[in-house]
Amino acid sequence: MKTPIHSLRIVFALSTLACAVVLVLFVHGRAQWTPGFWLQLLATSLAISAAACFVAFRKGKMQVVDVPLAHFAGVFVRQLLVIYVVSAIALSAIGWFLIYLVTRTAPNSLALAILAGSWLSLWLAPGIASVTSWRKLQAVIKSDA
Repeated sequence: MKTPIHSLRIVFALSTLACAVVLVLFVHGRAQWTPGFWLQLLATSLAISAAACFVAFRKGKMQVVDVPLAHFAGVFVRQLLVIYVVSAIALSAIGWFLIYLVTRTAPNSLALAILAGSWLSLWLAPGIASVTSWRKLQAVIKSDA
């Protein structure tokens, strides 16, 4: 069984949309949550996601053509796990540094940073894993040709 052509594009687009929503909520988090706010959140998030997808999908990038589903799943899951761990550690370290600068309490800031880094990585990792998986799959296809 072959992998659907646009599977990586769908995962990337959903990950980008989730990250855009988190970004917009972070920037406008203290705003009053009115229907207008939610419409603005939706429009801004969709615009950010569409721009990122336009750049990522140019010239036929991130299409999976004639790749067996088992091989695709192995590559993608491996990339997803590695990217999640790396991004969780990196985001936690950055968060801990920034939170510690404000609070000056190491245990509390470390706990909050690990929670935030682990949560944000859930949304960020699939998009990055899509890009790295596509590159790995392209390298294998080019070496086989």
